[in-house]
Amino acid sequence: MLTWLEDRYYDDEAEAVRALNENDDYLEAKLCEIFGVETPEIIARRKERLERLKQYTADKKILANVDRVAFDQEELADLLDEGVDEIYLCANRFVIPLRMKNKIYIGVGEAVIGNKKQKDFAALNIKFKNVAFDNDKKASQTNSTPEIKSVAKNANSTEKPKRKRKPATQNPISIPDTAIRATTTIENKLGMHNRPASVFVQKSSSFKSKIWIKAKGKTIDAKSILMVMSMGLVKGTEITIIADGPDAHEAVEALKALVDSKFNEE
Repeated sequence: MLTWLEDRYYDDEAEAVRALNENDDYLEAKLCEIFGVETPEIIARRKERLERLKQYTADKKILANVDRVAFDQEELADLLDEGVDEIYLCANRFVIPLRMKNKIYIGVGEAVIGNKKQKDFAALNIKFKNVAFDNDKKASQTNSTPEIKSVAKNANSTEKPKRKRKPATQNPISIPDTAIRATTTIENKLGMHNRPASVFVQKSSSFKSKIWIKAKGKTIDAKSILMVMSMGLVKGTEITIIADGPDAHEAVEALKALVDSKFNEE
């Protein structure tokens, strides 16, 4: 990877990559940060959240803002820590922190505001749309409310300190037990360097199935050139090719044959 970057005069990126430790547990996430791309885990998680959100709405605007949707109180806290001003509350009961002013909360599905005491949300510039309140006085504010409404009483506080978020790479890749697997060994002299890595990724991308490489105790997306190159698959490295989908058998056989052919380099 360093040679490829230096040959194309990506000097800043090359310097950042050179400073990394290949044994770092968060190497993939740091590489993604350097190149300004999202990790496969983040992409997969967003897809899962989008499918979940589609169970409650078909509104394209809401679906396009899936990263601003809270499915539970913990996710609401995370969004507030990130400074999001307009948050979608999906099909759950939420307690609104009064110290976080100037916010808009939009209900999706049957979102319920569960603050025990009546407060002057209006004074805090906290607004709501399409939510229900689980106290009797505000039960009339249901999901059918078309406009943003403010509700009653007064409170004051300071901003709470930001909480530390877990690195995205802590979300493990989930592979079905039914996935097809084949184990082989990298035998070409230079290992999976730039050219063979590109060939492998292109071949993987030609299949509809999801495909992964497992090696050195890690599992990565075989359709990501960044991830494949970050593995450092040198000669003698044993890898397992895994595929799940309509053409999984064909994909595993073809990719194993490609590796076994030493990428036609020898």
